Amino acid sequence: MVNSEIPLMDAIDMEILMHRDAHFGGNFEMMLEYYTQEGVGVMPDFELEEIKKLQNLENQMGKNLAETFLPEAAQEIVNQSKKLYQELRAIYSEENPDPIALLLSDLILSEEENPEKEIEALIHKGKEVVPPLIHLLSSHSFYDPLYPGYGRAPIFAAKCLGAIQDKRAIPPLFEALGQDNFFTDEEIIKALASFGKEAKTFLIKLLKQDPYSKDNEYAAIALTGFAEEEEIATACLEVLEKEATLQKPLFASYLVFACANLTQASEQERFIAISKKENLAPQILNEMTLVIRNWKKTV
Repeated sequence: MVNSEIPLMDAIDMEILMHRDAHFGGNFEMMLEYYTQEGVGVMPDFELEEIKKLQNLENQMGKNLAETFLPEAAQEIVNQSKKLYQELRAIYSEENPDPIALLLSDLILSEEENPEKEIEALIHKGKEVVPPLIHLLSSHSFYDPLYPGYGRAPIFAAKCLGAIQDKRAIPPLFEALGQDNFFTDEEIIKALASFGKEAKTFLIKLLKQDPYSKDNEYAAIALTGFAEEEEIATACLEVLEKEATLQKPLFASYLVFACANLTQASEQERFIAISKKENLAPQILNEMTLVIRNWKKTV
């Protein structure tokens, strides 16, 4: 039998409690003030009324809701976030802090929508900040909005790496794709495209590699960030001609999109031949038909 005195907590309630404890020291008043002012770390799914409801419930029960309701695994994540906050803030109190560590902490802890000064300061340091920026980009914690930076730090790291133009950043930028964050992926693709030929060669090699893995798909996605180029279109056509590729509709769709830039009649004929294959997925056939129609309009 369910105890009617114990309120039911849904997933959003749990997330609010974790967010409160990770970023606001377990203080609802601080959290509400931050949300009222629409700080950069505001979570769009958290309604002010829901936060206030939990605050009132905690006052009525006379006990910390997080300690009462959050499972041990959730509390551990919150503790890890708090520890990382402490480590970042401790840098400012060191007698002789590492200048690079200071700049990175400034970037991560910034409450600016676009921390231009912090980004420029890191870019100004040039190649010496590339390894720590790569480390930041590669750290899974910083993609999580529960951790310092609210999940934004990798976006800023990618901007810095794109501006510094050290080719060591190309593989880590690629590895950072696919973190379930559209805005992060968008900035990473921009950074990769900024490297031009070197990044393009790297990505085309991954696009064509066997056996197939998620890397092939991510390479196709990353190549969409480059200008319309025949070389990329040709590489995508070669991969699209593989029978195994057509069994992967999402991957094939990215390739079809890129093949829209084919200009050689012979390559367009090869593309048309693929569209005539039997048992072609309807989605792929429809997309290929659109590409072919657009070619005919430009002739």
